[in-house]
Amino acid sequence: MNFEKCSQLFLKLNKINDIEKYIDELVELIKQIFYENNYFVKNSDNNELRTEFYQKLRQYIKQIYNSYAKGTNISDNVKFIGCGRTSLVFKIGDIVLKISKSNIKYNYNKIADYECTIPIISHSEFEVANNEHYVMQVTPYVDTNDLNDEDVYSAYYNIRKHGYIWNDPDMKNIGKIIEDITINNIKYKKGDIVIIDLEDMAYVGEVTPDIILTELCYDSYNSKAYACETRYIEESQNIK
Repeated sequence: MNFEKCSQLFLKLNKINDIEKYIDELVELIKQIFYENNYFVKNSDNNELRTEFYQKLRQYIKQIYNSYAKGTNISDNVKFIGCGRTSLVFKIGDIVLKISKSNIKYNYNKIADYECTIPIISHSEFEVANNEHYVMQVTPYVDTNDLNDEDVYSAYYNIRKHGYIWNDPDMKNIGKIIEDITINNIKYKKGDIVIIDLEDMAYVGEVTPDIILTELCYDSYNSKAYACETRYIEESQNIK
């Protein structure tokens, strides 16, 4: 999805002062964007399920707004801050809402058990069709400024030692915790680097390094995942 195009669409909502109308229009824009950028199912027989999803999304956004928004200015409380190939990201008060559309289901609960991944405050999934799956996820807002390649590798290393391959190690996919918090019995300190996009994870366990490099780290030998995994293997061998 194009960030600039999406930003222009959402800016139109700033003139709306009524929260009910604002959320209605916000959900309609989200629906429009997902339809225009639908990589999976253009049309299906599950219209009732899809309608139900957007109704739930509306309730979800209103609940989040009522819980986390500060002050009375709607446009100050709800900000469009990012997008991926099939996802939209909003800042609502002090938290972040990510709405993703995918053709597969991810094991978020397991991945979120680690201190190197973004703390998940709330997570909801909705399946419209066999290959039309939506995720609504709420996380704390994190600082995405002043990051570097070593921060990326640090995040890769920390999730890799738990048995996961991260196929999209990039500065746009990490952030720094902005204050000490404890979520789901995990303590996070201000400045901790966490992975904020958990979709491109694959559990490999004891799979041998050669298979990991040739079959799981995509985008050929120039990929960032390949570079991170090669460094991880080298460092692991040196430790031994």
